[in-house]
Amino acid sequence: MLPTLIIGRIEVSDADYVTATLGLTARLGLTNATEFELRLPYVYRNNQTTVRPIQDGSGDNDIINRSNSGGDIGDLELGLRHQFNFDTTPYWIGGIRLKTRTGRSPYDIDIDETTNTLEEVSTGSGFWSLEPSLTMLYPSDPAVLFANISYIYNVKDKVDVNGQDVEVDLGDTISIGGGMGFAVNPDLSFSLGVTHKTILKSKVDGRESDDAKLLHLDSLNVGVNLRLNQRSSLNVSAQAGLTEDSPDFQLTVRVPYYF
Repeated sequence: MLPTLIIGRIEVSDADYVTATLGLTARLGLTNATEFELRLPYVYRNNQTTVRPIQDGSGDNDIINRSNSGGDIGDLELGLRHQFNFDTTPYWIGGIRLKTRTGRSPYDIDIDETTNTLEEVSTGSGFWSLEPSLTMLYPSDPAVLFANISYIYNVKDKVDVNGQDVEVDLGDTISIGGGMGFAVNPDLSFSLGVTHKTILKSKVDGRESDDAKLLHLDSLNVGVNLRLNQRSSLNVSAQAGLTEDSPDFQLTVRVPYYF
């Protein structure tokens, strides 16, 4: 038998995250082309994590399960949109969105060293961000072609890590996407599109860590919207990840209600 020397810890983990968001949105038309928006979300999360240490030299390979759930106010968002033209196509819409840090930051929550997960659920990112965007709409009855581009700039801030203040600069996000919306009838429509996001490397105290990674998230998006009545509709959308960094599958159900 050959002698074996194991350094460090190897483990297999599986994580399931369920997020439900109840958002209260208020929109105010400043002019016939400009709109102000305020959105206050309430975020509920249920996180299930299973960890199995293997070959850690201890001889104890028991499965460790951890579950935490809870909800609270998320990050308040302020937005402004302006449509540049009405008489010619395509239509161009510019926007800017400010995300605050009213939600519970993950950097304010202790970490369970056994599973390397947060002991409580977070409801916000912990950072301010600013997102300018540009959207193009091209009607081609009964379809509408669309494309958009945006850039999320995260404001760096100091956070407490293991009792020390460090300056964290989250990687900014470049997003582009496009697709088509198709009206089946006045009450039913569906959309098909693709989205690409590039998340730049994060920095700590002005330096990129050795394990910092540039992420590429591509997804195929399919959505269906059904008008229920004059005040409410049902929107179901699904996203399938196309790259290694993307989530395999995401399902979103929205029921907006207009007062």
